[in-house]
Amino acid sequence: MSEGSLPQRVKLFYERISVERDAALEELPKLYAADVRFINPVVDETGIEKFTEYWKKALRQYKTFEFKNVEVTGTDEFFSMAYSMNVKFAFGPVFTTDMSTECHAKDGRVVVCKDFFDPLGTLVSPFPPFSWVYKKVFGLLVA
Repeated sequence: MSEGSLPQRVKLFYERISVERDAALEELPKLYAADVRFINPVVDETGIEKFTEYWKKALRQYKTFEFKNVEVTGTDEFFSMAYSMNVKFAFGPVFTTDMSTECHAKDGRVVVCKDFFDPLGTLVSPFPPFSWVYKKVFGLLVA
């Protein structure tokens, strides 16, 4: 995967937004199509304007908003990223969640961006007793 490939440029955006915050948003139209569809456990929207507003809202909402250990694999047409995301509100603990993002691209821009993460697991992660109970319950139900 070359340094100038779409997957590498998206990875650099995630690393850049962790440090530069709003300044990194200038990259969005270069990386994502005008009609990008972005999906996660709580959002399913279409359009670069809504996608940009989604990022702006996250930057306003979180005092800490960073992506760590971003690993990317795939091609310019389909790639995935795995990483940890840390967020912190104005007060309280840092919430850490392991995530993956699947990207489908066309003509050099991402057209579908789908995030995978566990919202409930993220909420209980800073609280060991709740995290333990959550893992036990889901361990019994799923494993």
